[in-house]
Amino acid sequence: MLRAFRTLPVLPPVTSRRFLRSAAFLRTNDLNSTSAATADSSVSPAENGGGARSLLGHLKERGLVESVTGLPGSFDHFLRSNKTTVYAGVDPTAPSLHVGHLLPLMNLLHFYLDGHTSIALVGKATATVGDPSGRTTERSKSALSTTLTNTSSLISQLTTFFTRAESYAISRGYSKSSFGTHIIRTNGEWLDNLSLVEFLSGVGRVVRVNQMLSRQSVKSRMASEKGISFAEFTYQLLQSYDFWWLWREEGCRVQIGGNDQYGNITAGIDLISRLSSPEFAPPPTESSPSPTTTPDLAYGLTTPLLTTPTGSKLGKSTNASIWLSSALTSPFSLHQYFLRLPDSLLPQLLPALTLLPLHNINEILVEHEQNPETRRAQRVLADEVVTLVHGEKERQRCGVMGEVLFPSAEEGEGEGEGEGEAAVGKEYSADQIIDAFTGDSRMVTLSRSEVLGELVTKVAALAGAVRTRSEGEQLVKQGGLVERGERVKEEWLVGGRVLLVRVGKGGVCVVRVGE
Repeated sequence: MLRAFRTLPVLPPVTSRRFLRSAAFLRTNDLNSTSAATADSSVSPAENGGGARSLLGHLKERGLVESVTGLPGSFDHFLRSNKTTVYAGVDPTAPSLHVGHLLPLMNLLHFYLDGHTSIALVGKATATVGDPSGRTTERSKSALSTTLTNTSSLISQLTTFFTRAESYAISRGYSKSSFGTHIIRTNGEWLDNLSLVEFLSGVGRVVRVNQMLSRQSVKSRMASEKGISFAEFTYQLLQSYDFWWLWREEGCRVQIGGNDQYGNITAGIDLISRLSSPEFAPPPTESSPSPTTTPDLAYGLTTPLLTTPTGSKLGKSTNASIWLSSALTSPFSLHQYFLRLPDSLLPQLLPALTLLPLHNINEILVEHEQNPETRRAQRVLADEVVTLVHGEKERQRCGVMGEVLFPSAEEGEGEGEGEGEAAVGKEYSADQIIDAFTGDSRMVTLSRSEVLGELVTKVAALAGAVRTRSEGEQLVKQGGLVERGERVKEEWLVGGRVLLVRVGKGGVCVVRVGE
């Protein structure tokens, strides 16, 4: 359930708005000016026992920062001196988050683990408009019912993500006593009932069209054949208003987004600086906080775009998204996706997508480089991501499934020949195998009479491992069914309840034998 509204006083404005705006939009990594001593202290609480450190430096070391706004060093100084509120948004254009969302989520997680307040914002209202950033064509308009369904789904998924991520962090040495707060909101709370006249009289008066036209996302679309719609053109105003509203009501000082969101983020910082001027700010009250010691009222942090060696976005497989929902992408498929990534991505992804200490990651990469055929680093990455997203039990299930399906080769490779089905998964009990494959289409249930004493070719056809018995017989001739056409015997069954039939190279059909 979403948290109820609470009213917070507006932070006092900086007296020199001209300085504020010029400082806020200097795009810089903001970390190059930090000393080597600072970089050495940029480690997780698990690594340094919770001592003073640079959170921004640590995020940079993990490859989670592309750029930040503000004068060099100001954001780092602000984070060292304050516990603040940060947010990252996602529009409900799909029923699930995907692998590409992990970088902003990991940033939110690190802020939460460091004692800050992290807000995950679901763009229920802005999803109906469509963000032009990073797109060459306009998004298809979704039905309101679809947007509402997706919004509910993302709220549930984000809540689960933080719950599992907290357990994952504790298992990796983080102390719960140092954690902050995580909140899920939707911008429908403040945008759904905002009238057009109110929006234009408030926001429209202080925004300059020439600045809106200068955004790269707008310029690229205006230069295209189809141009840009008015709705998409004004999207940056709505996202800016989100930042302004959260700044005013929740004391949110930082927005996190992908590097394609830089223009929208800085637009929000500009709106905050304009609307926080004496002309728009309410009079201070006794509960108003003391003036800030930094010239920046708000900051932006963008994450890098992760791509594969072929140039495609990370999280895409044959143009299909790799979802974080187990209903759309099974935990095993997610595990296999990371297990099959090329070596070149490992130095970037292991620090960014896991909470393993950096010195442990270096050791893993050195070990992997010495024996790359073991896929040691990919295996660690896959295990950590599945644990983060789906929990430890699902990671264990993925391990069982991988060893059952690919017993004679490294998990996920499936190129070995093996010694026959009796040896496949022999180290696992029937209960472990059944539990691991429950809900997976690779396990089917057949009665004992359909299995015992029958030709393996017939059983394989009944289980759907081959389309017909004749196809199975052809595989036997080609050596594709290792059982060589024998009839199934009782001793072949694991625990008397599971038959494992290998079909082709690396393929295993799991048959649950009922009564």
